[in-house]
Amino acid sequence: MRQPTNGNVENTPSINTDQYSAKGVQVVSSVDTARQSVSTNQPHRYELDSYLRNRAPRTVTPKDVTIIVPALNEEESIEQVVRGLVGSFPDSEIIVVNDGSTDNTETLANQAGALVIAHESPRGYGAALRSGILASTRDFVLFCDADGQHRLEDVARIIAECSNCNMVVGARTTDSHVPITRRPGKFIIQHWANILAKQKIPDINSGLRMIEKRVLLKCLHLMPTGFSFSTTSTFALLKGNYAVKWVPITVVARKGESTVRQLRHGPQTMMLMLRLTVLFEPLRVFLFITSVLFGISFASFAYDMITTNFQKVGNSTEFFSVATLLVFMFGLLCDQVSALRREFHDR
Repeated sequence: MRQPTNGNVENTPSINTDQYSAKGVQVVSSVDTARQSVSTNQPHRYELDSYLRNRAPRTVTPKDVTIIVPALNEEESIEQVVRGLVGSFPDSEIIVVNDGSTDNTETLANQAGALVIAHESPRGYGAALRSGILASTRDFVLFCDADGQHRLEDVARIIAECSNCNMVVGARTTDSHVPITRRPGKFIIQHWANILAKQKIPDINSGLRMIEKRVLLKCLHLMPTGFSFSTTSTFALLKGNYAVKWVPITVVARKGESTVRQLRHGPQTMMLMLRLTVLFEPLRVFLFITSVLFGISFASFAYDMITTNFQKVGNSTEFFSVATLLVFMFGLLCDQVSALRREFHDR
């Protein structure tokens, strides 16, 4: 297996600066220049690290890709999905992770030509993806649903578009099939994600995406075991300043029954957005609470001054003042802990 380098200047190819100069990003023009700048001028190391993080090492072909298909009781569609992937991408590695299915999903996937990894019991969508990632032997991993929603031509476009970035996400267009019961929740999540990311995200939780394995392994410790794997990976790479691209795709109606339950997974998704906010932007939460408490304490102080003729500060004012200080300091502490936790680790 060819292992990609992690910041190793000796094995770094020449750099094409055309795609970066248009964006105003300063990069090193060659390996020799990079090595010289690092050795002679230490501050340039950060520029080199920025380049290594956003670089596109080479043109990506299906031979460089492992296609991971998590499946739970998808016997109605899994055989057709796998045969389509094997026939369209014969050079790719196809892995189906059977997440504790009780039907013939595993048997049908095996007969269709996929490498099957089996979980004895359901462990979650994210856990299935994690098993596939760790078992893959290629430099890029592509996630594809087992329910037949993703078209082969969209999968091919995702692979073709990944040559110049670290992650490509299939952004579902307006003509894609979306159950009407999910639209209000998706609207809320989408707009909250845009606020949190400080940019417009075309599709926050698309299941069709391709990520450079070297990068994904660095942040795999942040990924949850449930459906929120997709959302978390989007935020992780965006906040990690990696190159992310969205490609329009069309999603068709799924085969079989969905395992997503609105009453159960809806509140979980909202809690996920709050957790992601605390993980990636904790000061946003604590500064908001601090501002509210400060406003209450100031109003209470003004009331005390007026009613006591500037003679006494009441207990309520003291309580809210101390609470404001404690929440602010606690926010600073959480920000430092969050920075350590979301750090990308080399493996």
